[in-house]
Amino acid sequence: MSVKPFSLYVHVPFCSQKCPYCDFNTYATARIPELEYVSALGREIDKYASDPRFQGRQIGSVFFGGGTPSLLSGEAIGRIVSSADARFKIVPGAEITLEANPNNTSLDRIASFRQAGVNRISFGVQSFSPERLSLLGRDHSADEAERAIYAAHEAGISNISLDLICGVPGQNLGDLQQDLEQALKLPIAHISTYSLTIEPGTPFFQRQERGLLAMPSDELVAEMLVFIPEFLEARGFFRYEISNYARPGSESVHNQAYWIGDDYLGIGAGAHSYCGEYDGGILRSAERWSTLALPDSYMKAVVDSSAISWRERISSQSLKFEFFYVGLRMMRGVSKAEFCARFGEALDAVYGDVVTELAREGYLEVSADGIRLTKRGILVADSVFERFITPEVV
Repeated sequence: MSVKPFSLYVHVPFCSQKCPYCDFNTYATARIPELEYVSALGREIDKYASDPRFQGRQIGSVFFGGGTPSLLSGEAIGRIVSSADARFKIVPGAEITLEANPNNTSLDRIASFRQAGVNRISFGVQSFSPERLSLLGRDHSADEAERAIYAAHEAGISNISLDLICGVPGQNLGDLQQDLEQALKLPIAHISTYSLTIEPGTPFFQRQERGLLAMPSDELVAEMLVFIPEFLEARGFFRYEISNYARPGSESVHNQAYWIGDDYLGIGAGAHSYCGEYDGGILRSAERWSTLALPDSYMKAVVDSSAISWRERISSQSLKFEFFYVGLRMMRGVSKAEFCARFGEALDAVYGDVVTELAREGYLEVSADGIRLTKRGILVADSVFERFITPEVV
């Protein structure tokens, strides 16, 4: 087993209301069972402290995701951080991120999060337009978003990120530019931009099926996806992953751990975990698992037995594919040396023919050190990744 620090993800599935485009494991509720839920998280941390896969290892980063983790009190966040530190030891100065909604983050509340150990905060802003915020089902205003970001900065959190959504019905290129310009007026260090996708089972999907939701054309969305990096990079935010931009030194440490295939432990209702299995330093297989999705079922199971919902074994072939396609999402691409060190096999021996073909078509850039997507390849990244799928992976 690895002795390298792992990442800790804490899922808080509660929201004040559920957005119509959201397909995450979240639940709208008027009352957050804070005491019961935090106690369950503590019990889960205790159980993993004696798990040989994590025992004796430190935590390299912590991420509170959701849902809306900022609905928890600063005291609750502090209890979770303290419990994790007591059982595993959090690396000094580790990135500790909290996802937050702008409308429940006053200066006092953010200061309590800062006191609990949070040193990075990610706001789900999505847009500064009242019309688009209403369409997206967001329960905050543009003014509340701005106040929350300034409050976080005043509370001593300098590493502030915000999310923006593009490709929203009724949105044009000028609207997108206004959102980006408004974002850059604020004291932020990181921006994540996502194109709206309609997922089955969501209210948006139902509206689209009934012809009540007119999505923008593929051509317009493509224009937006070209415009975003050009606009942000000209203003000091460099693109380090397909959807993520940061000022130098403010890249998300936690998310990069996912993208490079490091181990992570997920606790909370519906949280996912991953742990690789090595033989002589070579990654031979791995296990991925998830906890029960319903909060009540999760909290009861943690007390009575195991909260694990499912487990799956991941073959070496699948791990190579995941390492490759996730690595290609990063602008630095996939290192041939890292691939060989991890799997004990040359990258060219596994994917050489496909790489050569995609490079000839202009979708990949190949150097002696590694492989990365070209600008053309980024625009059709999903189609590029599909070319690497083999029967062993499916």
